Amino acid sequence: MYPYLQIASVIRATVLRGKYVLGQQMPPIRTLAEREECNPATVQKALKVLEKQGVIVSRGSKGYFVTESEKKIIELRNQNFNRLTKILFEKLYALGFSDSEIIKLFDRIET
Repeated sequence: MYPYLQIASVIRATVLRGKYVLGQQMPPIRTLAEREECNPATVQKALKVLEKQGVIVSRGSKGYFVTESEKKIIELRNQNFNRLTKILFEKLYALGFSDSEIIKLFDRIET
């Protein structure tokens, strides 16, 4: 995976976890670059990916901000959930688990 996509994935997960609140300004590109130990141009490219996904918005010289749309964040979190759930079930089926065995496994999980 390209470094900018890895960085975009890390930032996206941070936003979806709620570390940044809706509408909050993102740290400056240089700060993110130092944190991720990469070139600022790589972070800039990652932020453009996140902007296209609707995770963040650019406000010109003011910088990047987390979307103000709670609906968008919920939509993105649900997309992640669906993707991960699909992967989980594919792996369980590949290991030979049946539907009834999978249900029993989930019944044993304590919340």
